[in-house]
Amino acid sequence: MSLERDLRAEQVARLDLSAFTLVASGASVAEVLQQMRQEGHGCALVSRAGQLVGIFTERDVLLKVVDRPETWTGPIDAVMTPHPNTVGPLDSVATALGLMNRGRYRNVPVVDADGSIVGNLTHYALLRFFSDRFQPEIYNLPPDPDQVPKAAEGA
Repeated sequence: MSLERDLRAEQVARLDLSAFTLVASGASVAEVLQQMRQEGHGCALVSRAGQLVGIFTERDVLLKVVDRPETWTGPIDAVMTPHPNTVGPLDSVATALGLMNRGRYRNVPVVDADGSIVGNLTHYALLRFFSDRFQPEIYNLPPDPDQVPKAAEGA
């Protein structure tokens, strides 16, 4: 199957959507940052009653929080991106990739038809999708493609 066909046929739900921290609307920025750090995620999805209301990413930290200590004790709602663009779990990877490319997003929330959070699609999940489709000959190329061993391996 070609990569183009895979992009159109594969559903977002089949990718790794687990790279996010789930926080409640109204939590303090400091609490959210601490939770993101503990869980090792660069993105927090903000919910209210199980519904997505916003997204808070590393980019928001750099642009809205890091040089403004007064925001650290305030609610996450003040610095998150409200009502972010989303994709559905049944959308194609091509659709999600197009949205991420147009918006220059590294994280796109995945929500179902009811608006409930299913997960977060990251640029890393897309890189894994692409690398899984490379032929072993390409995937195992040396860092310098012109590099040729002088002796057979194991000799």
